Amino acid sequence: MYKFSERSGEPDGQLAVVVETGLAITRSTDPEFIAVSVAEAARKICNGEVAAFLFVFTDSEGNHRRLYALSQQDRETLVRWVENDDETFRSPSIHGTSPIRSGDISSDARFFSDVPSIQLPPDLSGIRSCLAVPVVHSREGTGGGLFCGHSGTDVFEENLEPLVTSLVAQASLGIENILLTGQLTKKVSDLEKVQQTLRGSSKQFAELAAIVASSDDAIISKDLNGIITSWNEAAARIFGYTEEEMIGTSILTLIPEHLHGDEEVILKKIRSGERIDHFETVRLTKDRQLLEVSLTVSPIRDENGVIAGASKILRDVSSTKRVERSLLQAEKIAAAGRMAATIAHEINNPLEAVVNLLYLLRSSVVDEGGKGYLKSAEDELARVSHIARQTLGFYREHSSARKTSLAELLRHTLSVYAPRCAAFGIRLEQSLKTNRELMLRRGEMMQVVSNLVANSIYAMPSGGMLCVSLKEADGGVLLSVQDTGVGIAAQNLSRVFEAFFTTRNSIGTGIGLFVSKQFVEGHGGRISIQSSQDDVDHGTDVSIFLPLKTTYDEEAEPAVDSDRYAAS
Repeated sequence: MYKFSERSGEPDGQLAVVVETGLAITRSTDPEFIAVSVAEAARKICNGEVAAFLFVFTDSEGNHRRLYALSQQDRETLVRWVENDDETFRSPSIHGTSPIRSGDISSDARFFSDVPSIQLPPDLSGIRSCLAVPVVHSREGTGGGLFCGHSGTDVFEENLEPLVTSLVAQASLGIENILLTGQLTKKVSDLEKVQQTLRGSSKQFAELAAIVASSDDAIISKDLNGIITSWNEAAARIFGYTEEEMIGTSILTLIPEHLHGDEEVILKKIRSGERIDHFETVRLTKDRQLLEVSLTVSPIRDENGVIAGASKILRDVSSTKRVERSLLQAEKIAAAGRMAATIAHEINNPLEAVVNLLYLLRSSVVDEGGKGYLKSAEDELARVSHIARQTLGFYREHSSARKTSLAELLRHTLSVYAPRCAAFGIRLEQSLKTNRELMLRRGEMMQVVSNLVANSIYAMPSGGMLCVSLKEADGGVLLSVQDTGVGIAAQNLSRVFEAFFTTRNSIGTGIGLFVSKQFVEGHGGRISIQSSQDDVDHGTDVSIFLPLKTTYDEEAEPAVDSDRYAAS
């Protein structure tokens, strides 16, 4: 407790107490010390029997607090005065901003009106003289007061009011300064923590941003409506769209139309908090190319833990898939090569026997028609033997290319398939407008035409039209095989020249068009296919372009009879 001047009851001593208490308040950082010092100083100055100081304030958390100090011999009475169970202040409740002084409160209406200026508890019924000074906050208004009491009447003189008021003002200012300093210190501390957190977060964000920017995988985020909200450099490189083009647009821009239903499934899983790992699918680039991709999709949560969107890591696996398919195809071709070698060995012996029997039959056939059929049978058997050894392109034709009329080759091949076309109700039309001879390997080109015609017949089980045309084109000749068959699905057109790819699982091997493409390109030509499954306009058109000078012109040898192939 602060020690006051010995002359506190005299005017000079009263002023000295005010000054000394003010200095003590200025140096103190403890609100409770200030409250006790002011209460004791007021009692000394006024020569009161009892003094109480009450300070009510709102802390930094918005809670109402009270600070009080008591100065008198019977402390239990004042403890009951200011403390109670229901948190209702029994201490003097001072209304207004002016001091209240009474020589005898028992006859003073200010203490007993409907709205008294100051309320005293019943426990202090013996108090007669009273001096009460309100505590006025600089920000909150009246918030407590200083009360001095005495059992005698007319104890407190008017000249005491400014001294006590000065004490109260210094106490209020001192306590407020301490509270404000504490609040400011807390705010500075909180700000430093926030700054430290922000610095750490900024560093993490910078690292994450660098990872996202330098990633080889597309990293995309979207909201729960599928609208793109972020787009990294890899995404721009993979899809061809810039960040400005994609932010704010739908993720459906990247998804083929027939896969739009997948997006709803993905968003449904994200909304339920699920993660999707390594989902393999197909996406569209800006130039409408299909990409095979692997997706990992994770939910994004906001600061409250609520799912607000999704992050998507997309990896282009097209090249990996191509390698896998190439390896698989290579394994199939290797197996087919071993099978072809076995077939070539096993089939030649019975073929040789059939060829010899046909040769013996020649002497028994006398009419020209029969001899023609016999000749065609021998030629076809020779071609079967040749194809067996040539299957899948593992065996290249040993006989040299020679000048051959493609029109004559077409007439011969179509004459073989004409009976089958008639049996299936297929009308066969020919439009052969050039007899120009090209340097060809006759056996290979016959196999190409046979494959195309056979495919067209299989595509028209209920009949239709097969049109084979040949005409001169710019720098070469153009062969076209058109049918009105069922057509090929659009998604399969890009794969029809792959080895072992077929849509006719029961009868197809998937090697016909593969081999045909090898043979055509071996001549320096090119082959293409168009097809439609439209209900009205359906069918397939295969076009083959052969240059006037094929790749075999340089190795041309004197003409030999390559219409016949030995079976052995």
